[in-house]
Amino acid sequence: MKYRAVLFDIDDTLMDFQTGNRNAVNQLMDELGYFDPERYDQYEAVNLQCWAELEKGLLTQGQLRLARFVRFFDRYPVPGDPKRAAERFVQLLGAQCIPLPHALETVARIAEALPVAIVTNGMTEIQRSRLARSPLKDLVTDVVISEEVGVSKPRPELFDIALKRLGAKPREALMVGDGVNSDIRGANNAGIDACWYNPAGKTLPEGVHAEYIISDIRQCVGIALSPIGMNSCRK
Repeated sequence: MKYRAVLFDIDDTLMDFQTGNRNAVNQLMDELGYFDPERYDQYEAVNLQCWAELEKGLLTQGQLRLARFVRFFDRYPVPGDPKRAAERFVQLLGAQCIPLPHALETVARIAEALPVAIVTNGMTEIQRSRLARSPLKDLVTDVVISEEVGVSKPRPELFDIALKRLGAKPREALMVGDGVNSDIRGANNAGIDACWYNPAGKTLPEGVHAEYIISDIRQCVGIALSPIGMNSCRK
């Protein structure tokens, strides 16, 4: 086979992060007593800005964990303490374990032939809690979490750590993920073939390339297990 190892992103690639995040945010806001009908969108705008800053190296995981709630509480009339809200949110989101359609069967088929690792920028406490509730924990060889190793996607060092643990070189690996900047740009930076999971049919920005573009996660099985690789799948 062309590939000796496969790396997967987890959020919005294997697990339904959007639904889980919305569930956790709304439960937290109910507990805080903040009932603005726009509350989820308000929070998510702040949250996404913080994650963008993390990917640029402007925030650490530890800083992000609290900063998003400090900023959110500063901007909107949310009652309570942002530090306590941040800690409670970690508990709530860690309980959200919702696999995306066909994700488990896809990883299982690949894992029968190749070592598989999850590489994620998610927070350790949240990701470990979610994985402990998921059958994914029994399918993957390793889990590399940015907070644990001290570097985040798209930095190539995170991918290097995963490959070293799996015993593969960059040219022998495939990265599968939905995140353009974190997963695909990260794979480009690390010299790894990229498979962009793109069910929405978006277009890659200039300066980022993917060897494969798929709209159904099951398509990566044929790519990962092909003896000589496949032609680009631009769906």
